[in-house]
Amino acid sequence: MPRIEEIALVNINIRIWKYLAILYPNGENNWRKYAFVLPVCLMNVLQFIYLQRMWGDPPAFILNAFFFSAIFNALMRTLLVIAKRVQFEAFLGELQRLYEVIWATEDSICCGILQRAEREARDIAIFNLCASFLDITGAVVFSLFSRDRVHPFGIALPQVDMTRSPVYEIFYILEIPTPVVLSIMYMPFVSLFAAFALFGRAMLQILSHKLSRIKDLRTSQERYQMLIRCIDFHLHVVNYVRMFNELVTFIVGAEAIIFGSIICSLLFCLNLIHSSTQMISVIMYIFTMLYVLFTYYNRAQDLVVESNHVSEAVYEVPWYECDIHFRKTLLIFLMQTQRTLVIKVGNVYPMTLAMFQSLLNASYSYFTMLRGVTNK
Repeated sequence: MPRIEEIALVNINIRIWKYLAILYPNGENNWRKYAFVLPVCLMNVLQFIYLQRMWGDPPAFILNAFFFSAIFNALMRTLLVIAKRVQFEAFLGELQRLYEVIWATEDSICCGILQRAEREARDIAIFNLCASFLDITGAVVFSLFSRDRVHPFGIALPQVDMTRSPVYEIFYILEIPTPVVLSIMYMPFVSLFAAFALFGRAMLQILSHKLSRIKDLRTSQERYQMLIRCIDFHLHVVNYVRMFNELVTFIVGAEAIIFGSIICSLLFCLNLIHSSTQMISVIMYIFTMLYVLFTYYNRAQDLVVESNHVSEAVYEVPWYECDIHFRKTLLIFLMQTQRTLVIKVGNVYPMTLAMFQSLLNASYSYFTMLRGVTNK
């Protein structure tokens, strides 16, 4: 059986988290977890102090609130994984076992479905890390071209002038590693969410494929045995999605509120700023939030769609050619598959593209309300 970090579906992000001792820590590398998280915690506190100073300047306050919220969100994700490390490792163990079961079938179609999911998950992971690194690097470099001395992420210390030499230079140098640090803190969670959902989608596609093969079997006994195997596999998929939902439901619920508020605030900020450079930056930040949200909800939607396809595949099984025992078993299975497998936001709302649209509508509604109030 391959180790979890050797599975192409998740290997990039699991290796990052394993190296940093976020997952699978041991006595030798456990210190890395604290060396990785604590400086970012300190930076977030300094951002909060700076945010208080910007209260009288709405555009500056909103932009720095975005940076504060983004880094706070990255910390929240990382701390969630650390707090739920045992559950995450148990879930990854279940993924590893199911992955091995699928490869052991030696079915070319099943393996092909899994390989497509692996390629897609790997492409998403690479794109997310590269895009995040370039985005944050842009923020670091942009501050160098400002007419005033400003820090890339707006930090401050009480009773200290952060623009005076050598304080400014020291803290600016300390912020240079942030593109790497924040990228590997922020994006692995998004990429792994997509990878977990893609694996769930692949398993449902494999289940539909297996159900479609029942009609090709000749004897009733062979058909019944295949049906039982499909039912057993479906139970494993249901358990996988349940474990997945328990891991992410509350964090995606919190992020729905955070991202919705950020998008609303950035849209409002566009009405207050006049610099074309700042406008481009704000639009880029809005698209970053939209991309992360769309990645979540689009991949969760895939589970809903493929879950419905499984129900359709069960319905298309030629039950009329089989005996009464097969028909009764198939009918019970059909009733089970009527329950759509979904990831829920805050364990309440189904995570679908319809929910994504509702979230955007709510953000835009609050933006128009703010704009109407300020224009009076």
